[in-house]
Amino acid sequence: MAESVAALAAALLLLAVSQQGCEDIYRLTCVWHSDLNIRGCSYYGYRGCIQNCHYCITNQGPDECGQMKCAALCAKQDGSECLTNFKALCDIALEEQFKVNTTGGGTAYTCDVNCNSSGRLAPSSLLLLLLGVLWMPSLSLPLPSMPSPSSGRWRYAVGFAVLAMSATMLQGCGCVEPTAHLEWRPDGDSFNQRTERMVDGIWRGIPSWIWHPHLESEDYQCVTMHSNGFCEVWTMHEWNCGEHDFGVCKCHEIATNGNYCKAWSCHALEADQQICELRRDDDGETVSCWYSPFHMNWDVYDALLERQSGGALTTGETVYRWWSYGSAWSADLGRRLEADQEAALIGDYLAYLEKWNTTALQTELQHAGLPTKAADASRRLQTSTLDWPPLFAYNPAARHVHFWWGDVCIVNGDNTMIARRTCARWREIETEIQMCRCKTENYNGKSCAEWTCEERDVGLFSVLFRTKQSIDQYTLGVEFESYRCTGYDIDGNCQSWEGDIESLEEVEWSKCFCPPSGCQSQDAVWLCDEWELPKTRDLFYEGHIGGLIAFIFAECFCSCLFFKADEAGDALLVASVASWCGGLILLPFLVLTYGFYGFLFCGGFFWFIRIMGCCCLIATTIKIPKYERPSNKVRMQRGASKILGRGGSRSIQPGEVKEPEPSNEPTNETNNVNA
Repeated sequence: MAESVAALAAALLLLAVSQQGCEDIYRLTCVWHSDLNIRGCSYYGYRGCIQNCHYCITNQGPDECGQMKCAALCAKQDGSECLTNFKALCDIALEEQFKVNTTGGGTAYTCDVNCNSSGRLAPSSLLLLLLGVLWMPSLSLPLPSMPSPSSGRWRYAVGFAVLAMSATMLQGCGCVEPTAHLEWRPDGDSFNQRTERMVDGIWRGIPSWIWHPHLESEDYQCVTMHSNGFCEVWTMHEWNCGEHDFGVCKCHEIATNGNYCKAWSCHALEADQQICELRRDDDGETVSCWYSPFHMNWDVYDALLERQSGGALTTGETVYRWWSYGSAWSADLGRRLEADQEAALIGDYLAYLEKWNTTALQTELQHAGLPTKAADASRRLQTSTLDWPPLFAYNPAARHVHFWWGDVCIVNGDNTMIARRTCARWREIETEIQMCRCKTENYNGKSCAEWTCEERDVGLFSVLFRTKQSIDQYTLGVEFESYRCTGYDIDGNCQSWEGDIESLEEVEWSKCFCPPSGCQSQDAVWLCDEWELPKTRDLFYEGHIGGLIAFIFAECFCSCLFFKADEAGDALLVASVASWCGGLILLPFLVLTYGFYGFLFCGGFFWFIRIMGCCCLIATTIKIPKYERPSNKVRMQRGASKILGRGGSRSIQPGEVKEPEPSNEPTNETNNVNA
């Protein structure tokens, strides 16, 4: 019997291993790292469900149809509101990304996703293996176990945990915070209102325990002037201890009167200021990261895009150098490359896409109404109007590919899991694409008075958001930036402005100004200070559940001594003192972390018990005559003995002393007499 059970377990184990694809670097590649979130979908639960899907990236590149199937299944599991909003996004994606014309004159979809429910999760063999282990308790398998406290490995584990905590607290110690350009600092009360730490005069807490806003310094420099006298192309530069950004912004729509730019877009690379590596030991795999500066400027930005244009980590940055200063297009077509040069570059770009995924390229060309042959499509694209950034900048063609920068891999959120298996060290550099539009014109028509900007993700699952349609009613989390001009120069050009930036996770507040040298001239510079703080979520937000449970457990522990209370009140005295001490220690941490409502939820009931215990203690003490009341020190000692179970705490009254019972054993006096 034992041999057959062991054979069955071994078969289940081999099946699970074979289905997992232990050496398949593309298996565990489903990560929800989008800046957007679907309304009604759980912030953590939905992301966790996505990570249980497999093969969002294959050796042919991102499988966006598979991503939609995964997202559909997770949406169905998350509830009706999540599924309803997902279905709307899924239908848009099908129409815009997967709809093609058939040879019979009709239409068809190249993705067979069911927007109501369809998906692929992890193989069920893992569940079979788990059931097999649970039903075979007598089988001894080499499963991992916790080391005993007396073992040396336990001491190493504790030491490593302490070092990890220290490293977390000291992260970025080698970084020098940027220097503010302005003397302005955000008003603390206003920032508390904006971050919702304080709502209607009620304190709601700071779960992040970040008390002071972090500074991000920014500067923008004009590099190309329009013939009408306003800046047409400029660079953006942002930095702090966590990240360093550099990119290019270009005007692609001019105001009707021709005096200012009405719409523009920015393309930037955001470099993490840390390097990570995967370490393997007897206890498993751990990712270790440390601060390592990586300063971005035009030369680094241009060099990175050149590397990406060679077929690595691309989001559309190919040999077609649309990011360069000299390739700006506006509504009137602006500058254009020479015909032969443009045709060659577009042809190279299409050949590059065809190398990675011929089927996907033909589908995209057919959807755009272009010939499916690269050469014919190149001629059609050459004569068409090209916006900036071009459409293919939003379409991740080969973000699963990484490349080396020295001895460090350059990765993004899509391919980090892949790079862990092939790179000793890596640095994450993400692509950011921003779209801005003027909302209100200044009264003199010389400049824009109010404008907004929006960022959208270009990585995994961006197929759900890669549309020009308005999807605000289906999504949450997009970072909206609202700006207004606060000062003008003598020519009516905006000289200073203020920005209000908000997302689900944080609130940012920025102010910018232009030095007196001039705002609308070649090489003009605008300087900005942006202060940011995390946003306080609702009390029962998913990320708060663990902390709330910890505080409730601590309050229960402080109040459990009340169950040892006795009639004399000695144990009640000890329980009250201990509970009040513990509660007073927890109180400031609880209120500061989760605010007034968190105090009511986690500690209100226990503070009611403490007050009632004090009332009972007073009533019990009054019943004892003053001349019979022992000192508090005696009562504490007897109460402690009662709680520890080493004897009763009832006071001994006069007259209750009993005579010792006679003993049959001879005493010393009796022995002496007999002698």
